[in-house]
Amino acid sequence: MPAFRMAGRALLGLSLLLCSVIDANSRGGGTKDDPWNPDHIEGLPAEIRQYIATVCKGPPAAQHDFATYAPQEKRWRINLEYLRCNGLDSYRHGNQCLDVDFVQAGPHFRLARKEYRTCGF
Repeated sequence: MPAFRMAGRALLGLSLLLCSVIDANSRGGGTKDDPWNPDHIEGLPAEIRQYIATVCKGPPAAQHDFATYAPQEKRWRINLEYLRCNGLDSYRHGNQCLDVDFVQAGPHFRLARKEYRTCGF
């Protein structure tokens, strides 16, 4: 019986260890996404990335809320207040930040609207 008890305790310990690893990963213990991540730009359509390249004088980084897509409208809304790069000063006026919309035109996206709105930060 002592060997059975030792094996049972070892199995219980291994189970607890496995559960703690699974719990840590489910709580975000894995990789974390940097809030100012250049990858938030990389997945955008080419026309939007080109627009950002004209706005930024250097490498850009963006927060999650930087670009939102409305599939029913085939529209990307770009919120420049959630963009970080050199050269943004001319796109912000006091508490007003430029928002731009791109709509799908065939296989591409075109700039459809530019509007200053109250910054969200």
